[in-house]
Amino acid sequence: MIFDTLQNLCKSNEHQIIYHRVKEIGSLCLFENNRDLSKLQIMYLYYLELFAVLFQDLNMDEKYISEEVINDPIRREAYLLYRKERRNKNTDNDTGKHIDSSHGDGSVIFRKK
Repeated sequence: MIFDTLQNLCKSNEHQIIYHRVKEIGSLCLFENNRDLSKLQIMYLYYLELFAVLFQDLNMDEKYISEEVINDPIRREAYLLYRKERRNKNTDNDTGKHIDSSHGDGSVIFRKK
């Protein structure tokens, strides 16, 4: 019950806008206390970030994401699992590859993580 209410708050435009502004302007605070967050505050921050990621994927026209997926808890979890697997598969394919940028003055090797 409380988690449903919390998720609905975090999905709202108002809370998403506030969350993005707080991230951009480091001096703003969501809570009066900056330390020793309660379980409810931690869950609130978790859902804010979760929905921020989902809305970002939606805005970028990612595959398999829609408003219906975001609003349905089961489909949302399925999408998050798909997203995690897709990211794991991409990182597995990139392991061991590196780019060598040599310009004569020494070389720097950039490795993908």
